[in-house]
Amino acid sequence: MKQAFITGVTGFIGGRFAEAAFERGIPIVGLVRNWAHATSLARLPVRMIAGDLMDPETLRKGMEGCDVVFHCAVDNRARGGAHRRSIVEGTRNVMQAALDSGVKRVVHLSSAAVYSYRPKPDAATEAGRCRRSGDAYCDSKIEAEEVALKFHRESGLPVTILRPTVVYGPFGYFSSHAAELIREGRMVLVDGGSGICNSLYVDNLVQAMFLAAERDAAVGEVFHVSDSEPVTWKVFIEGHGRALGEGYLPLPEMTQAQIRSARAKMVRDGGVLLMKGMLGVLRDPRIKTAITTLPMVGTMAEWAKEWVGRLPKKTQRRLKQLLGKGDGAASKSGGPQPLPMTQSDVQMFTVFSDVTFSIDKARRLLGYEPNISFARGMDRTAKWIKWARI
Repeated sequence: MKQAFITGVTGFIGGRFAEAAFERGIPIVGLVRNWAHATSLARLPVRMIAGDLMDPETLRKGMEGCDVVFHCAVDNRARGGAHRRSIVEGTRNVMQAALDSGVKRVVHLSSAAVYSYRPKPDAATEAGRCRRSGDAYCDSKIEAEEVALKFHRESGLPVTILRPTVVYGPFGYFSSHAAELIREGRMVLVDGGSGICNSLYVDNLVQAMFLAAERDAAVGEVFHVSDSEPVTWKVFIEGHGRALGEGYLPLPEMTQAQIRSARAKMVRDGGVLLMKGMLGVLRDPRIKTAITTLPMVGTMAEWAKEWVGRLPKKTQRRLKQLLGKGDGAASKSGGPQPLPMTQSDVQMFTVFSDVTFSIDKARRLLGYEPNISFARGMDRTAKWIKWARI
């Protein structure tokens, strides 16, 4: 490899790969969309090109003199359809620029999410069928792979696709978000944390990326990339908790149904507390007089009074208990409590829970063997969490 071009060089994976390439003495050209995110790269001799995936001319300019392209970028600013277009069209632009520039290899970082966040058993190997789920990220990753493989079939562009699993490590979102949820008291072990966590320490992924760029057998192939052995989500999450201190463990355990119920209750109780606070302000005679002089407010107050008066007596008593001096749960709480995990957090920390992704193909064709065990990777991550004071 004489010189490499990296999209997403300011991100978690692309940035770590740039560091590893520097350590190997490989010159790097990186595509930078936001200069504020490029501060950590400033210490490395990386030639940075301003632009984004939607600018084909910038991509071609950046690839001049490069023999390998690593496509790692994802535009996380966009959501929904825009997010989907940025991934699919961005990949098409990268492939076309690579073809025009005559590069010798394109390593395209996809995701195990092509099987959906709840994959079927056949996803254990690369022969499993990709499944559209309606999620913009998952479906766009499928389409981006189709674009990359079409370029390979029809134009002879040497493409290799990697499907990483749960990538963690220093500066990674899985690690930083896990630590934040634990510190805030919002992390729970969903269903006891018994599900499968297909963890992948970032340096193991970097190793696979180098192999994918170097091995002839990799061309036109798709590979799962994960650690040598999966762990449970309980082991993965508690590893991050210990980095914060043993006082954060043990973590509570809840089913997904219990989490939804707890969130609904806390939102409901929080609304009651907010309403009580507002009523307390309105009891100030000066504020009450000032507000009720407004015609719209006076009309709404009369309407609300009439509406409440039509409710059953039992319901009226309950409203008075909640909003007055009743002894409801909200008044005992002393203030709003942290909400439990959101539905997106539940999905994040149970993702791929029913499948163990095989890396046999990567071992056989790439010579991939994860060098960093979960224990070592977690130790490095814990040191970073303490250093970063998350």
